[in-house]
Amino acid sequence: MAALLPGTGSLAGQEVLPVDSLIPRARKDSIVPVDDGHFRWTPLLAPGYTPEMEFLIAGGFLFSTKFDRNDPALQRSTLSSTISYSTIGAVNISNNLNTFFMGNRLRINANFSYKNMEDSYWGVGYEAGLEPTAPDSTTKYTRTWWQVNPRVYWGIKPNLYLGASFDLNRTIANDVNPVMAADPAYLRYGRDNFNSGLGLAIQYDSRDVAVNAWRGLYLSFSATFYGPYLGGDNSYQVSVLDYRQYRTLGRPGRTLAWEVKSRMATGNVPWGELWPLGTGYDLRGYREGRFRDETTLLGLVEFRQMFTRSNGRLSRFGFVTWLGGGTLGPSWTSLEGFLPNAGVGGRFELQPRSNVRVDVGFGRKSNGVYFNFTEAF
Repeated sequence: MAALLPGTGSLAGQEVLPVDSLIPRARKDSIVPVDDGHFRWTPLLAPGYTPEMEFLIAGGFLFSTKFDRNDPALQRSTLSSTISYSTIGAVNISNNLNTFFMGNRLRINANFSYKNMEDSYWGVGYEAGLEPTAPDSTTKYTRTWWQVNPRVYWGIKPNLYLGASFDLNRTIANDVNPVMAADPAYLRYGRDNFNSGLGLAIQYDSRDVAVNAWRGLYLSFSATFYGPYLGGDNSYQVSVLDYRQYRTLGRPGRTLAWEVKSRMATGNVPWGELWPLGTGYDLRGYREGRFRDETTLLGLVEFRQMFTRSNGRLSRFGFVTWLGGGTLGPSWTSLEGFLPNAGVGGRFELQPRSNVRVDVGFGRKSNGVYFNFTEAF
């Protein structure tokens, strides 16, 4: 489980939320302590296990602050950064930025990621991922991958945002096994693919806190067009439809959350950019990349609860449990198979409304343990 290292940032306090209709007036101060908005920095070191990286040690930190401390409705901006090293020699670096300015009207988000690891490739589609259930000599190869993906959103009406983004990513395959080397998708695009894309998005977001919502609705549609911009090798398009909703059950800190998400890709989509159904942020428990295709569809329902102390204030400890599943195929009209998913997890609040999570997920002849900052969705 997670072990905290001494840090310079205070861990006290929680975010002030506009939840007047949800919190009894006599208990507002005891349930939701005031957040002073100050800068916080929390380092973290923890063991973990994922299906693709196996046993690992993950170290990192969480930064958070408010860019306007006089605005109680402004969400805290966060930067989470982790680096992991596993027993198979895998290196994974992940940086996630979520910032809020001008009364939440301007949002700047970004992901910066890098992986170098022994990986597995089953092929394309549901049937390809059924056997073998674990990596063997027919699936293994070495993958080097990185991504830079900044996004900017501007509020045009209350809770309604228009966004623009660009995505740079590269996948390089080495030590390719003979079965993969004969795969049609791999043969078509080869071992080295650099992709660059420009995107547009529209989203409705009424969540109280983006990284750990207790209430609200998130509905987003984005379209990214990949091509020769900045030297990209392939021309294709990716559309993502993402619906999430959160409902407080009885008191703050007890939440029912659900998500329905679909990703649709068309054009000359390289094998490395076919979307994997099963990651640490959706169907937890499946090996990432085992099931991949041009179109994926998933649904999840998750119950989340932070415990309370004897004085009624929220504890920093909690748990979640979830149930869901997904399907995939070359298009919406040709989805096939069903991948069930369920799991449980523990939560510890590192900073106001920012949790570290340890999730144990179960899928079809598959399972995994995940360590990460913030909620899965």
